[in-house]
Amino acid sequence: MNSNISIINKPSIENVKGYYSNGINCGIKKSEKLDLGVVFSTIPAKTFAMYTNNKIQGAPLKVCQKHLRDNKAQLLVVNSIIANACTGEQGIKNSKEICNKAALSFGLKQNDIIPMSTGVIGEHVPTNKIIKGIADLKNKIKEKNLNNFSNAIMTTDTYPKIIGVKIKLDGVEYKIVGTAKGSGMIHPNMATMLSFIFTDVNIKKKLLKKAFNDSIQKSFNSVTVDGDTSTNDTAIIFANGLAKNESIKKRKSMNYKIFCEALDFITTELAKQIIKDGEGATKFIEINVKEAPTFKDAKLVGMSVANSNLVKTAFFGNDDNWGRIICAIGYSNANFNPDKITLSIGDIELYSNGKKTSFFEKDVKNILQNREIKVNIGLNCGNKSWTVWTTDLSYDYVKINANYRT
Repeated sequence: MNSNISIINKPSIENVKGYYSNGINCGIKKSEKLDLGVVFSTIPAKTFAMYTNNKIQGAPLKVCQKHLRDNKAQLLVVNSIIANACTGEQGIKNSKEICNKAALSFGLKQNDIIPMSTGVIGEHVPTNKIIKGIADLKNKIKEKNLNNFSNAIMTTDTYPKIIGVKIKLDGVEYKIVGTAKGSGMIHPNMATMLSFIFTDVNIKKKLLKKAFNDSIQKSFNSVTVDGDTSTNDTAIIFANGLAKNESIKKRKSMNYKIFCEALDFITTELAKQIIKDGEGATKFIEINVKEAPTFKDAKLVGMSVANSNLVKTAFFGNDDNWGRIICAIGYSNANFNPDKITLSIGDIELYSNGKKTSFFEKDVKNILQNREIKVNIGLNCGNKSWTVWTTDLSYDYVKINANYRT
């Protein structure tokens, strides 16, 4: 990592100038666990979002897209447990009402409110509980707390996901803190994940958008747990400029490159945390595809292997059934010469020049018993590469999703 970038040991959204956050239980969750969170920027922030490619999108996403036409926002409101998706016109009205009441509570413009929801599809959010909760949060917004927002947005997550960095340039320091939720229904474009990134950097709007879009492709759009793309998946970045650094204006400048590196670190680490917390996961699997003719071909191969249930169950069973991986490469629709492929698990090569290599199965099984495993695939027909992260598929994954609503 660039020497100008350092990791924040105990990150919180409040590390970033001008942002305050908190979360409460407003009564959506039956337990006392937090279910509603807000993040407030003291001034309007430049804001960009990327949404699920699922054609069926939750009501909050539709309202969010309308509110972000000017790429500006000041308050984020997120509830968990209920997704407010497939709820018709009433669902949109509910999201709008939440924004309206939040604007009144915080004294902001309604269009500067971003609503988000995550959880079960098809149920209406309890607007009265959420509206009351927002009013309570207005009074508590500047109270110190232990990342209540990150806790409030969780559903089947087993732990809150948050990471931050600080960047020192030309005697000025700015920060980036990101938080996310996601554990199951994880697949590119994007996943049952919400991710929110907050920075006080001063950067030109079009460069913020480009850096964000590029970073998402390399991180959240390169992970998969089960191949399911949900209805509410969203990633949003907020930049309020309060660090007062000299504005980052040029794409080829060193300052822009350092910002991109810092942002990529945040999004990639959050993406990895989502995979490591995958529902029922016992393995974290990194698939490196190298020497492809194009980035697209490399990603096609990586995602094909990562989404194969036969491959994932083999990893769960510590079974060195490399033929399943080769098969998944073959139906990926990527361009390559089958006779030039190489395949390794860890540092052991299993396949080369169209046939199995000589190796000891017990050595491969020893690698497969590790919590983290690397799969290396060489296409040997170009110079492009891509990395994908995934999990195995366990008995517990089935149990968790079979009983999700019961």
